[in-house]
Amino acid sequence: MKKEITKEEALLLFNSDAEDLFYEAAKVRKKYKGDKVKICSIINAKSGQCGENCKFCAQSAFNKTEVTVYPLAETAQIARSADKALENAQCFGIVSSGNYLNEKEIDSLCEMFKNYKQVESLSVSIGRLSDEILFKFKEAGIKKIHHNLETSREFFPKICTTHSYDERINTIKRAKTLGFKICSGGLFGIGESIHDRVDLAFALKELDVDSVPMNFFIQVKGTALEGAKPLLPTEILKTIALFRLILQKQDIVICGGREVNLRDLQSMIFLAGANGMMSGGYLTTGGRDIETDLKMIKDLGMETYE
Repeated sequence: MKKEITKEEALLLFNSDAEDLFYEAAKVRKKYKGDKVKICSIINAKSGQCGENCKFCAQSAFNKTEVTVYPLAETAQIARSADKALENAQCFGIVSSGNYLNEKEIDSLCEMFKNYKQVESLSVSIGRLSDEILFKFKEAGIKKIHHNLETSREFFPKICTTHSYDERINTIKRAKTLGFKICSGGLFGIGESIHDRVDLAFALKELDVDSVPMNFFIQVKGTALEGAKPLLPTEILKTIALFRLILQKQDIVICGGREVNLRDLQSMIFLAGANGMMSGGYLTTGGRDIETDLKMIKDLGMETYE
């Protein structure tokens, strides 16, 4: 496998033999990441009643789901959750629903960050980010911002119209300019084509993000996409492999939906080129317990980062 591949080559590779594709992806993963696995964990710090109309999201006010609604958690609770997660994880993400947090909420989080000993292991995902908020986070010690592109530019208007693709890209660019590391990825199985997946991967490559979370849609009753056809495990693994071949140096982290969609094939994410996984649950759906994930990693002869 040569150092860089084009969009045309990526599309051809997706249609190639799965074992050959996995072999090439695993070689790239071992070259840049070795046999180390990065574990991430998150807290749904503020849930429900989001004013954005993303068709896939259980927390959107436009979707009639039974998701639990609650305000921003107390910072002491967030800190306790981070302490527990970071016993095994290398990154803990603080995620809130909605397109913004108000000034009081931002200042409350920043006060916690300034006093949190492992602040460099935290990331923040709160939707739209003004320069003022980014400056506050930076001053408080935050090093990483999470902001997914979700899908390709062409497909994005088919899943969300309350904000634009350019808004997401501009947020990432402004955060990068201020020195933040960027965690940005997408959601698969929402009706997008292989071309859309390849376009997303190259958009992330152009932005030079640091970490790429890959989520796989789980049907949630009440969302506009509740009838979406689930992806087959082999298609998921081939998509992961394709992202590894395009995004060779980035962390490829497998997140929401892996348990439901991959079932018994979860350990194959590493064969397909991933070097990270989210453990312990997601925003509105449960996940697999950390002990089971750690055992899987050990059984594969791999190890987590210190």
